[in-house]
Amino acid sequence: MNENKQLPLRIGVGIVLLNRENNVFVGKRIDNPKNSWQMPQGGVDQNENFLQAAKRELEEETGIKSVKLIKELD
Repeated sequence: MNENKQLPLRIGVGIVLLNRENNVFVGKRIDNPKNSWQMPQGGVDQNENFLQAAKRELEEETGIKSVKLIKELD
């Protein structure tokens, strides 16, 4: 029997975080045995716009609270 539940897809956001030297942040996932790395990302909650969701996910995953938006893509 397949124990994996099919979760519904939901709208998500991804963040490309740059420092003053234009280095891109990637984080190593501690919950993945395959040594995976990724940029901050996550789902958009109800009554949240994309920018709010991106800032929330960034803070949840990195602790970073102060950012300047350079560009938002569709």
